Amino acid sequence: MPAPRVIADVSSYEQMLAALRDRVNELQVNGERFDEYCGLPKGYLSKLIGIKPIRRLGMTSFAPVLAGLGLRLLVIEDQEATERLKNCLPPRNQSYVRSVAVHTNLTTRFLRKIGAKGGENSRKNLGKRLVKQLARRAAAARWQKGPS
Repeated sequence: MPAPRVIADVSSYEQMLAALRDRVNELQVNGERFDEYCGLPKGYLSKLIGIKPIRRLGMTSFAPVLAGLGLRLLVIEDQEATERLKNCLPPRNQSYVRSVAVHTNLTTRFLRKIGAKGGENSRKNLGKRLVKQLARRAAAARWQKGPS
């Protein structure tokens, strides 16, 4: 398989838009048909990559536009910029780095449990009279008949 053809060397958003415009011209793409093909709203491509774009490529439109134009994005290292960065900034303290991301499942049971703790803590700061009123209201809400 031959090496992929490099279409543009891009280091800014404006350069990326220019590369996309060049690709549209190279493929002789009709904008409205392209929008339909990619599942974009009618006339959206010209709003994204026109000479004076009024919309920006974002999380929703980025993948369909690249795929529709037959493009993939490769991120490569700029060695000169990397060296400048390493010379200007000290390395981070590894003791502050988390090795594994912590994920918590927010189940109904868990939320009920922390909600009860929050209720207990808020009642500690209220007067006895107000706590009693809130308890009566809660009991009335529990025993109240639902809609027939």
